[in-house]
Amino acid sequence: MPDPTPLAVAPAAVSGAAVLRPAQSSFRTSGHASGHASDMPRPAWRAALSCLLLGLLLAGCALPRIGIYQDPLSGAEHLELGRAYEQKGELDLARREYAEAVRDDVPQAHLFLANLLFQKGETEEAESHYRKAIHALPEAESAPARNNLAWLLLTRGEKLEEAERLAEEAVRLADDAHRRSFEDTLEQVKAARNK
Repeated sequence: MPDPTPLAVAPAAVSGAAVLRPAQSSFRTSGHASGHASDMPRPAWRAALSCLLLGLLLAGCALPRIGIYQDPLSGAEHLELGRAYEQKGELDLARREYAEAVRDDVPQAHLFLANLLFQKGETEEAESHYRKAIHALPEAESAPARNNLAWLLLTRGEKLEEAERLAEEAVRLADDAHRRSFEDTLEQVKAARNK
């Protein structure tokens, strides 16, 4: 049986010669279209596959990703970073770092955070952190927290009896470098109580 596909002339690789090739037909000899990718001309099939792959790739990039990252800084490093920010006058950043150190259970961070809060006029929260520092620090290291809480109570004019007790404890626990300053706090608390 002869081939029903018409022949077409296509240019050959060798100049001047013509080669007869079957022409691509837009119909199938089987009589039906199946809709498969193999039924599509090769360039259209490749383009459809490329679009599908590109769509999947873009959809994958657009999906939200939730990452849980561990904080690379230790509590002590947050405390030191907070001190550096405070020295530069960046109090909001210092507060954030002190709060991170508090979350990491660094007892001294309560003292630094309380001092910063006191400086900003947030005395209620400062008082809370001074009290936490007194309980969390070893007694020998708690003298500054006791002195500063006594000073805070004095400036608010309340709980002066407790302020005097705290100031006396601070003087008793003070090292030589801080003793005079703590004695001054005690004298001022006593003077306020005797008024």
